[in-house]
Amino acid sequence: MNPSPQAIRARRLTLLLLFVSLCALLAVGARQRQRAFLTRGIPDAPPPPILGAGVQPGLNVSLDPYEGADLAEQLAGIRRLGITAIKQSFYHTPDFDWTATDHLLQAAQNAGITLTPLLDGNPATHFAPPADPRTFAAWAGQFAARYADQLDAYIIWDEPNITSHWGGQPVNAAAYAALLSAAAVAIRQSDPTALIVAAPLAPTIETGPYNLADPLYLQLLYEEGAADAFDVVAAKPYGFDSGPDDRAVDINVTNFSRVILLREVMARNGDAGKAIWAGNWGWNSLPPGWTGDDSIWGQVDEATRAEWTAAALTRARREWPWMGIMFLENWQPDAAPDDAHWGFSVAGRPTAAALQAWRQAAPTAVAYPGFHLSRADGPGQQYAGAWRFSPMFGADAPNTGEAADPAANAAVFQFWGTDVALRVRRADFRARFFVTIDGVPANALPRDEEGRATLILTAADPAADYVANEVVARGLPAGPHTLRLEPYRGWDQWALHGFSVLYRPAAGGYWWGQGALVGLAAAAALGAVVVGRGADWGGWSASWRRRWQALSQRGQLWVTGVTAALVALSGWLTWGEQSAGIYRRLGDIPQLALTAAAASTFYVAPSLFIYLGALVLLFLLITFRPAWGLALVAFSLPWAVKPKLMLGYRFSPVEIFILVT
Repeated sequence: MNPSPQAIRARRLTLLLLFVSLCALLAVGARQRQRAFLTRGIPDAPPPPILGAGVQPGLNVSLDPYEGADLAEQLAGIRRLGITAIKQSFYHTPDFDWTATDHLLQAAQNAGITLTPLLDGNPATHFAPPADPRTFAAWAGQFAARYADQLDAYIIWDEPNITSHWGGQPVNAAAYAALLSAAAVAIRQSDPTALIVAAPLAPTIETGPYNLADPLYLQLLYEEGAADAFDVVAAKPYGFDSGPDDRAVDINVTNFSRVILLREVMARNGDAGKAIWAGNWGWNSLPPGWTGDDSIWGQVDEATRAEWTAAALTRARREWPWMGIMFLENWQPDAAPDDAHWGFSVAGRPTAAALQAWRQAAPTAVAYPGFHLSRADGPGQQYAGAWRFSPMFGADAPNTGEAADPAANAAVFQFWGTDVALRVRRADFRARFFVTIDGVPANALPRDEEGRATLILTAADPAADYVANEVVARGLPAGPHTLRLEPYRGWDQWALHGFSVLYRPAAGGYWWGQGALVGLAAAAALGAVVVGRGADWGGWSASWRRRWQALSQRGQLWVTGVTAALVALSGWLTWGEQSAGIYRRLGDIPQLALTAAAASTFYVAPSLFIYLGALVLLFLLITFRPAWGLALVAFSLPWAVKPKLMLGYRFSPVEIFILVT
């Protein structure tokens, strides 16, 4: 019996509604990925304190050729740009000149400039690592003992992830970790408060053995247990041929945004409390008619270089509260006239003017994204009344008695951003902060009976005593704002540790759009269910069953694969990033248990759909953590595992596990 026209229309409408629902879900995932692309590297919440953070432009220098008045003139030229941080390399050589180093560091100090030394290997041996790390460590310790009063940080080695800076040998993260650890111990014995900065890693996409991609090398340092040896990670985010607004972040792409990969490695290893410094960065601009060596760092014109340099500093200051000093490459290289390093030279070129203009345009009375300890002279901070301050604990509200007007002891914080948090101490004491933003109650806090935005500092558990970030306002227009805090009680409790600022790009109609698409997907799916009841699916199902059975096994496999791919794509676009994050936070034992369960289900399940689903799940789990795939293969090899029957063919499970891995 042929179906009625109404049944045919119902079937077609049902399929159309299902298609619309699927497209809406795909659109949700695509928009989510686009949003993630645009905000990658930007924290989701105002950050806690990060050691060594705070974007500040610096310059790489090579001041060895200068002495006396000439050296003072070079430093004065740098200081006129508003630059107060420089970095210079010092080489571990048998005839190291301590006297020249004395003069250089004293001249920098006289000019009001902080010099950060990069303690490097011997150029005569192509920077081969010493056979015994203790020899380099002894020199580093001697350096620290001599200059501890003049230095704040020490950088250990340069570019150990490329063979040209590792003696022409295959790179060796374990050997560098040993060298770094030995040097750190020696330096800290003489200068215990100094920051130890790991070597700036060269941006490369190679995977060894002679050159190793910087994110992979950093991960190896963590696996070698080197995290305790350094306080700051260093990168070299050269821009190459693209500008600072190039947001592509991929291990096979070298650009300014590549530094985000290193930040993600740090976060995965629980080391987000440390900053990244840009050891070298910038764009190369060789003069017209250049006949020297070609630039390996890309090439832009002079005006573009100046514009991009300023734009990169602005982006880092807004989006990367985990970034610290950014040593631009460079003031003036000590290089041969035909060396392409001259394309980085800043002295007397438009980039110098751009740096100076950027520094002059930055308001000093405004705090930018990042954590800011409560200080009497802190950026953007003003305090009325007798507040007390401590470099360890922040600020303590004035003791003026319960009858005092909170407004008389207000703290004012001027900041640039979209979100702001107070870092406060909570314990078993009675205290409140009343908070306004630009004269109105802070939008992320509850209101009291008088309509005031109120942050209660009394801990819910009387035994608790902790410090935490408490968001008081979010979703503000990007720009300058004024936070006013009025304390009620809480003296002698050191309740205000500091302020934390965040910038997040405006979402616009993103969330409304996502909600509308999810609603459309749900409505279309519901409509398909309702309309589908009026269709004659029996005859239609039998017809399609005959067509399916008429297909060859190869055809059935192809159709099944395409369908599974579409479903997997939809799910990945929608939930892939969140699933990966949740999975990584589970820890080793749950991850291994899930992998084993998926592999076992694949092997023993008789149903096509069940074992294919288990295989897809296994693929995703191994994608998130490839090490478990290798463990699964290693476990299966010694056993006589019987082949798996699939679609009429027998496959070795071990071979499938290897293929999936």
